[in-house]
Amino acid sequence: MTASDSPHASDRPSAPHLAPGSGPTIPPVLTWASWVAVVLVLGQLVLGILMLNGSWNLIEAHAGLGYAATLAAVLAAISAVVWRRRGGRSGVMAHAISMPILMIIQIGLGESGIKWVHVVLGVIILIGLIGLPMSLRSRRH
Repeated sequence: MTASDSPHASDRPSAPHLAPGSGPTIPPVLTWASWVAVVLVLGQLVLGILMLNGSWNLIEAHAGLGYAATLAAVLAAISAVVWRRRGGRSGVMAHAISMPILMIIQIGLGESGIKWVHVVLGVIILIGLIGLPMSLRSRRH
C-alpha cells in the first residue's frame, strides 16, 4: 500500500481553513458589475433630471443606460448566486437578485409612461444599487 492509497485523513492534503465567520472570497465580477450598475444609474439620474426639465430628446440615451445598467445588475446577480453556492452570504445574494428584478419593473414603468412611479422607483433602485457594493465591502472584514 502506497501513501496515496492510505485511508487516513491525516495523510491527505488539507484544504485551506477559513476563519470562523469568513466565507469565500468575493468574486471581483460581483464588485465590478455592482459599481458599473451604480455609475450607469447615476448617469440615468442626470439625464432623467434634464428630461424632467424639458429635454425629452435625451430619452433614448436614458433608456440605453437603463438597459446597460440592468445587464450589469444581472451579471452581479449571477455572480452573487455562484458566490453563495460557494459559501457566500445569502443576504447579499438576495440583494443582488432583487436589483435587476426591480430594474425590469422600472423599464416596464418607463415604457408605460407611468412617470412619477418610474421616478420614485428609480431613486429607490439607485439607493439599493449603492448599498450592494457597500455591503460587499463590509463582508471583506
